[in-house]
Amino acid sequence: MNLYFLIFGSAASYILGDFCAKNWGVKGNWFYLAITLMLYFMGGLLMIFAIKKSSLSLAVSSVPLISIMAGITFGYFYFGERLSSTQYLGIGIGICALILILFPIKLLQ
Repeated sequence: MNLYFLIFGSAASYILGDFCAKNWGVKGNWFYLAITLMLYFMGGLLMIFAIKKSSLSLAVSSVPLISIMAGITFGYFYFGERLSSTQYLGIGIGICALILILFPIKLLQ
């Protein structure tokens, strides 16, 4: 499997799991908890394959960053959560970090 598929698939699984976890917390429907646990399991499994295919440092740094960025987006647009200007700055730094981690350039030869 493609490394980027594994990384983004793992992140997507965690993101959907976070979304279901929030719905379980708000609505109290136990169905959301069961789906959350299945999605977290799938995310972990895909991350293990990503680690096997590349490196530990790449997988364990990129998957959470992608999940955080998407979680912030879900929270903002779907749940109406608001951010401070400092948090927006942190998001920008996180996006820069993600780009540098996933698409490294040769700065020092």
